[in-house]
Amino acid sequence: IGEHAFSISFVRAFGVTPHRYVIERRIERAKQLLLSGDLPVVEIASQTGFASQSHLAHIFKRSVGVSPGGYRKG
Repeated sequence: IGEHAFSISFVRAFGVTPHRYVIERRIERAKQLLLSGDLPVVEIASQTGFASQSHLAHIFKRSVGVSPGGYRKG
C-alpha cells in the first residue's frame, strides 16, 4: 500500500490525518503529565516526542487554547 492510499484509509478509519492523530495523542499525554505531577514542561516535551519546550507550547496552545503552564494551573 502506498503512502497516499494509507493516508486515505487512515482518515476514513480515524477521521484525522496520521500526523494529526499523533499530535492529538501527544497532547493528551502531555495533559496527563501536566496534571499528575511536578515534571518540568521541558521534560514533558521530551517525554511526549516534541522537539522542544517551545514546540510543545506552540502546539499545545493552538490545540487546547491555553499554554501548558496555564493548563497546569487550571
